[in-house]
Amino acid sequence: MSKLFLSGGGDIEISYSFDSLFFDSLPQSANILYIPVAMATTMARTEASLDWFSKLISSHSNSDKHLDFTMWNAGDVLPNLHNYDAVYVGGGNTYRLLMVLEKLGMLDVLKKYIKNGGIYYGGSAGAVIVGKSLRTVEEENLNNYSKHDGMNLINNLSIFPHFSDSEEQKDIIRKICSNYPLMIAALPENSGLILDEHGMSVYGNMYLYEKEKETILYTSGQIIK
Repeated sequence: MSKLFLSGGGDIEISYSFDSLFFDSLPQSANILYIPVAMATTMARTEASLDWFSKLISSHSNSDKHLDFTMWNAGDVLPNLHNYDAVYVGGGNTYRLLMVLEKLGMLDVLKKYIKNGGIYYGGSAGAVIVGKSLRTVEEENLNNYSKHDGMNLINNLSIFPHFSDSEEQKDIIRKICSNYPLMIAALPENSGLILDEHGMSVYGNMYLYEKEKETILYTSGQIIK
């Protein structure tokens, strides 16, 4: 059974407690494939991604947990994901992420990996792309990409990351729901979803939006049915 950790986003400090659940689920000595292609692949950005992920895994490493990683970027040879203990897909522009993964054949590789029992962490854009639709972040579609479908691996939910519970964001989500038949899981930056053999559970808070239905608040430990 696969295990998915889907984060609402945030920096290393904000998402630390949720991230710990992911890193704690890994073997004592683990090798992670890190995919930062939601960010622009300029040399400066690549170096920044490398530095950021190095700091992230360092903050979760200790004498009992040795974490190593390989970074995969656009232009690299498609990896054998079974050589890794987990895959971590980071944040950035979700439409860029979809475009690059699809163009290079990595999207289907990731789908198969997850369906065959892999451990996957998605932060912000990396979480959105596992959901049903990218319409929740359509303002990121700067190049008018014609496809809006995600992997749809989380019970037909679509992810709205970086949710602050502001009236502006609530209005945006309600408008999306009125235009498209979506169930939207709004996740604050210190929250996330975990999907495993027990079902889909919430860490922190999750707000479920659906057209013409009352918003439902789920809190830590609750199972989404």
